[in-house]
Amino acid sequence: MNLATTAFVALLAVLAAPSPAPTPDVPVYSGNPAVRMALASRPLGFDADGNARWLVVSEFFDANGRPTRILANSDFNWTSRDGYVQWQTRLRYGQPSAILTTARDGPLAMNVQATMPKLGTLVARTDTRTWSAPRVVARALGPHAIRIGWFPQERGIARIVRVDPHGHGRTLAVIAGPSSSYLDTSVLPGRRYRYTLYRAGHPAVALGPIAAMPPPQRTTIANMAGKGMWLFFTSDPLDPLYYKHLNPQAIVAQAVQAGLHYVELRVAYGAYWEVSAQAKPTIDAIVDGLAAHGIKTIAWTVPRDDTFEDVSTSVRAAYYRTANGTAVAGLAPDIERGSDFMGDAPGGFAALWRYARALREALGPHYLIVPTVEDPYLEHIDNTEYPFRQIARYGDALQPMAYWRMMRRTPTTPAEVRVLIHASYMRLLREAGRNIPINIGGQTDAEGPNGYPPAAEITASLEESKATGAIGESFFAWDGTQPFQWNALARYRW
Repeated sequence: MNLATTAFVALLAVLAAPSPAPTPDVPVYSGNPAVRMALASRPLGFDADGNARWLVVSEFFDANGRPTRILANSDFNWTSRDGYVQWQTRLRYGQPSAILTTARDGPLAMNVQATMPKLGTLVARTDTRTWSAPRVVARALGPHAIRIGWFPQERGIARIVRVDPHGHGRTLAVIAGPSSSYLDTSVLPGRRYRYTLYRAGHPAVALGPIAAMPPPQRTTIANMAGKGMWLFFTSDPLDPLYYKHLNPQAIVAQAVQAGLHYVELRVAYGAYWEVSAQAKPTIDAIVDGLAAHGIKTIAWTVPRDDTFEDVSTSVRAAYYRTANGTAVAGLAPDIERGSDFMGDAPGGFAALWRYARALREALGPHYLIVPTVEDPYLEHIDNTEYPFRQIARYGDALQPMAYWRMMRRTPTTPAEVRVLIHASYMRLLREAGRNIPINIGGQTDAEGPNGYPPAAEITASLEESKATGAIGESFFAWDGTQPFQWNALARYRW
């Protein structure tokens, strides 16, 4: 480990001291308030998409020059003309940070503006020509896909040859430039593969052996039918949803009493894996406890970009097992627009459906994938604004976010809820372009201006979902569900 890396690791390892609860407009520190900002950065190397990736992390110092950490209530702008910048959740690298992804070979710069606290703007710089990491990379994306990437982009012809165990090569693809990657979807689970990449003006590059992942367990649409609930947590001690606040026994008992058939448990946000080693025993206790009562756990992920790193994190979720061996029963990627989701990804609109395609290519036809999609009726959108039809090609079912009170200016009545649920179901079928199963995403939380849906509306949504033909209804979300709503769920059998 070199000195720069050692310093970087030391920065991330600064211990947190007890801190007050966050306030709406004041940064919360571990230590004294910051008066100066600096930047630490390091290359993340070249990825299987054929891009360079560079991490920049902010660091802070108090009036005495001692390191301090911001735990909450900060705001930063991360910008660059040299590629796509994605801000990272603070928990991933310990402080506000961002990753630059680029096809550019040469000098890179990122501007970092601290608007809360107001510490000005700094510029981080690097040059990909000085990086020592391999520029041609092959990685397994799942049991049915291996991606090969090369950097920088090839302007001429790239030829990918797969080499069998006897050393004989077979050309898989000849790609005219510009190109930077190739996805081999002809691989078999658990097998090992070798490749050679040929490009004009470059020496041939031998790759492998690369092992395709073993097959995931077969899962069916029956795993996600009836009543369900979204459940999420964080590893932030200041957050009310901190995993140490979860009571696995109480969660399991509540799920059993409500008659839930499945729980959608969030395990990843973008490429950030939320089930830390510290959190895993708690999360495993929930999954194992639910399974003991026949309640399935569906892995919920929140995609932020259709990159290899992000997609492979969702693929990882499909393989999640507890220490006791209990597996998740399907995958529910939350495919949304907006800056917190897929809205800032390069390609925007296309990134939404490409993510669903990548998951299907990676996991194959026998793993349950139920994309959570935006609601075409409540949001007044169609296939020109959101790719319902393309996503439907790769999902076993679709789950529209039919949050009826959040989407309206005034409170609803049970009769209105029935109309809205029916209309959402029928509009989504039309936009999907095929008779795909639909699982309604219902609302218990007080999202929006109209407060918590009363018990009568919860019952009405369940009755209409079932009558219309939905396979089930999952409610958002566990932490906001009130006792009267749990009682309504328990009274309705599905």
